[in-house]
Order: sequence, then C-alpha cells, then structure tokens
Amino acid sequence: MLPNVLFEITRCTSHLTSEMKAKLRPLVESIYRFDCSTRESVKAKNHQLVCDLKDKFGLCYRDLGDRKSKTPCSGLFRTRLSQKGANLIWYQNKRDEGIMFDKYFSPFPIPALALLHTAAECCIDEWADGKRTNISFSGGEYKEVYDKHVANLRKFDVRTKEHGILDAILKEINDTGRKHAKVDSIKVVHGDYLSDHEIEHAVQEYMQGGNDRYESDAVEESDSDNEGEHE
Repeated sequence: MLPNVLFEITRCTSHLTSEMKAKLRPLVESIYRFDCSTRESVKAKNHQLVCDLKDKFGLCYRDLGDRKSKTPCSGLFRTRLSQKGANLIWYQNKRDEGIMFDKYFSPFPIPALALLHTAAECCIDEWADGKRTNISFSGGEYKEVYDKHVANLRKFDVRTKEHGILDAILKEINDTGRKHAKVDSIKVVHGDYLSDHEIEHAVQEYMQGGNDRYESDAVEESDSDNEGEHE
C-alpha cells in the first residue's frame, strides 16, 4: 500500500507502484547509462555507478561530479530524471493525472517527486550486482526510502524558502509537464487583438452612416419573409 501521505494524489489514479517502476526503468537505464554485459569490467562499472547514485542521494543531482578532481555534485533536484519521469507518469496526455487533478499538481507536489525518486532508486538497486536483477517495488519495502526523500525535499524547501528555489523547481516540473501533455491553450498575442485604431475606425464608420448596410439587410430579410407568406 502507498504511504498515506500520497492518498490525495493517488486515490483516483490508476498508477500502482509497479506500473511506475516499469515506466521509469528504461529511463533510468538510459539516463545513467547502465550497460547489460557479461564482462566483469562492465559489471564493475555498473556496480560503482549504483554506489555513486545512492551515496548521499546522488540520484537527486543532475551531475554527479568527479571525486578524483574533487568536483562536487551539482544541480540538486534539477535532474532530467525528475522532469522526464514526471512526464511519463503524470503528464502523458490530457487525460493523465497531472492534468485531470490539476489542484494537486499546481505546483508539482513534494510527495510525488519523492515517490518518483524512490521508484528510480528501486530501478537503480536492480543493478547493485553489476547486472540487472528484478526487484519488487512496493510501498512497504521502500517506505523508509520514500520517507528519507520526503524529509530531504522538505528540509531543502525550508532552508531555501527565502530564495524560492524548490518552489521554482516544482512549478517548472508542472509547467513543462503540461506542455508535454499539450493541454495549455495557445496564448493570444497582441496582434490577435483589435487595435485602438481599428475600433475607432469602426465607431466613425457607424457614426457616419455605416449602419445603412444593416438596415438594408433587415429590409431584405423582411421582404424574404413576406415572399414566403405569399407562397
């Protein structure tokens, strides 16, 4: 069962945790470049990648940095995984949950992002031995992982609230997701409005007798009606 905190988000949705993981698995493998091979060197590389992604929540960073050159991780919570994963799970089309239940997704909710990270971590865990082995993803088994992701996001939110960093990230996920689902209406540009000059011209035309046309139209309609009565 999903954690209670996600009840309002998931109570009307069809996405179970197993379905979420199935959608994220190929995305995780593509973004982080896990490689299926029987070669020991490749399996060792996969194993090290798992360690890097799980160490200090590395999967939440856009760039893992480089330990050898002492380059720190960067792009916290601004990962391709977050946006692409959200698009896959909640913003596939106009009938998807991120659109149908807009009041829960504007901005994108912290519990949903935490759940996405948790499902992604399960996908990463499958490569711990160097080759992919299926691991069941359930709320019970991964609840502790989920709780840690929620706590991290809320702590980050509190510490950066003055700058509105997480608010901006969550808003961007929802805004981009809506574009992906092709739901936002086309914005009207200034050129699509009547200009003041055009309106003034119409007023002058009316004041100068431009309404004669409408009077003649009314006469024609009246004549047409009379003809119909004589038939």
